[in-house]
Amino acid sequence: MKKISRIEPAFPALPKRKKAAAYARVSRDTERLMNSVSAQISYYSSLIQGNPEWEYAGVYADCGISGTDISKRDEFIRMLADCEAGKIDIILCKSISRFARNTVDLLETVRHLKELGIEVRFEKEHINSLSEDGELMLSLLASFAQEESRSISENCKWSIRKRFQSGEIGVANKHLLGYWYDEEQEKYIIIPEEAEAVRWMFQMYIDGISLRRIAESMNQAGIRSVLGNEFQEGSVRQLIFNEVYAGDIRRQKCYMADPITKTKVKNNGELPQYYMADCHEAIIDRETYAKVQAEMQRRAAMQSPTYPFTRRIKCGACGMFFTRRICKGDAKWFCRSKKEVGMSCKSHNYLESELYKIFAEMLGTNTFDNKVFETSVKEVISMPDGSLEVKFFDGTTKIWNMPPRPQKKPKPKPGRKRPKHIFDGKIFCGQCGRRYGRAVSESRDRHLYWYCRAKSNHGVTCDSVNYPDSEIKEIFCGIMGQETFDEGYFLKTVERMVVQKTGSIDFHMKDGTVKTYETLKLRNSIHRTTSTDEFTGKIKCASCGNLYHRYTAYGKYVYWRCAGKSKVRTECCGKDLADFNIRKVSAYIMGMDGFDGAEFEKQIKGITALEDGSLVYEFKKGGTKRWQRT
Repeated sequence: MKKISRIEPAFPALPKRKKAAAYARVSRDTERLMNSVSAQISYYSSLIQGNPEWEYAGVYADCGISGTDISKRDEFIRMLADCEAGKIDIILCKSISRFARNTVDLLETVRHLKELGIEVRFEKEHINSLSEDGELMLSLLASFAQEESRSISENCKWSIRKRFQSGEIGVANKHLLGYWYDEEQEKYIIIPEEAEAVRWMFQMYIDGISLRRIAESMNQAGIRSVLGNEFQEGSVRQLIFNEVYAGDIRRQKCYMADPITKTKVKNNGELPQYYMADCHEAIIDRETYAKVQAEMQRRAAMQSPTYPFTRRIKCGACGMFFTRRICKGDAKWFCRSKKEVGMSCKSHNYLESELYKIFAEMLGTNTFDNKVFETSVKEVISMPDGSLEVKFFDGTTKIWNMPPRPQKKPKPKPGRKRPKHIFDGKIFCGQCGRRYGRAVSESRDRHLYWYCRAKSNHGVTCDSVNYPDSEIKEIFCGIMGQETFDEGYFLKTVERMVVQKTGSIDFHMKDGTVKTYETLKLRNSIHRTTSTDEFTGKIKCASCGNLYHRYTAYGKYVYWRCAGKSKVRTECCGKDLADFNIRKVSAYIMGMDGFDGAEFEKQIKGITALEDGSLVYEFKKGGTKRWQRT
């Protein structure tokens, strides 16, 4: 019997579609180039989606980024990550210069994609990276693209230097401590609150205070940099050495050595510099600036001085040389290992005046003679017991024996280091509960002030305000109706004082009552990034009658400034106001912990800014309330 089987028709397998993507880039973020990017995105999207053999995998575009460095192109890096994930088979690009202007980066990237089996097509040059001669052509044309980038860079540098010569170019730092840059006037404008901190910093430098101590003093005073960070020795040095504070600007302090690697180096005379004097209002006068320059030269001369005993005295215990340090008015020589972390040395220390006497006696001179010492003494070794082994150039050796140390008499117990103050143990912090301590400011007047002790403890932070001693006495006289401060009356009536977060002080009396001094103290040295639309059209200047308008400093800090300052023939003394400070004052006036824009619109009709920076709030329900700037 015949066996019959059914043969089903075979359907031809459809070829698998390749996932195609495109990459576009422009080096500058201008309207014309942005239109070019949009056109490329539209063109490649239509091209890929219109090809039945391709599957659309997206278009990647970097705007306003140079092609000399891959690491800064976010979309390019995202495209490479998608290639490694198997999401792309073909990459389309307009030209080699759009893909990369660095020959090394281009070849490394194309080779990596070739290993993954991914094809890169450059339309302008008609090059396919997977073809036999693709890499050779890429190497040649990529070199041309790199040299084109170098040529463009040199042309830009030439143009910038010509603008330096004519004084037309603006500034790089739009906001540095004490200044903000006005784009309309094309010059620096002083920020009064920050300018005081700058003057204080320069005065400390003139007084001989070290850069590290200046940074510590500014941090202790609550002053911060324009970025809101604490000051370090390097940041203080950068400000002190800046000629901008004298009203001048120096151009081309640094330059870009290589347009491909974007390496910026200090200009030590390789290129000309351009100094423009009296460009803007100075924070420090010429006399002060001259003193600063003299102090710079004095300190520079002392950085690496040499002395008669430099690299002459060696430690007999660890073998390291002795080094010099000023201690209580006299120079002291000690083993360098005592300065090294993780090392310890018990060698003897010597006063420089003591060494002068020792070697004057050993060399037979009435006083220490530096020339005789240098020509006679080859090496000095400090023995563990403090004796000195002196080796001479003629081969002889002498020993100076350390005399026995006299027995120390027991010192009497010291009394109290400083007299007790009337406010000791009386002032407490309302935030952390710690007691306030007293200190003397680093300013010229050296005034006494009180601060929360939590600020001086390691790992503990407290945002409480500091109070000058004289101000607390004035506040007490004001709430008690006294003309002058009477210590006896204070001790008789006050149990303790509590400083609240706003700066208000609660006086707890011995009869059980509490009297409160209401205020809001602002810390203008701390900047926060806020921008409040509710203040628009609400702040009026009491000096000239114009409304305040908003401006941005350093790209993120928002201030409000009287419009009258920009008008011709208008004299205005109104102070600039920080946006985040107005928010804090407004919340305080409305009796709220934080600023609420809806509640502000509901309650406040307008704000009048007085010449001293104080604010008068007018309520929609009637009545006014004033915040007094302290």
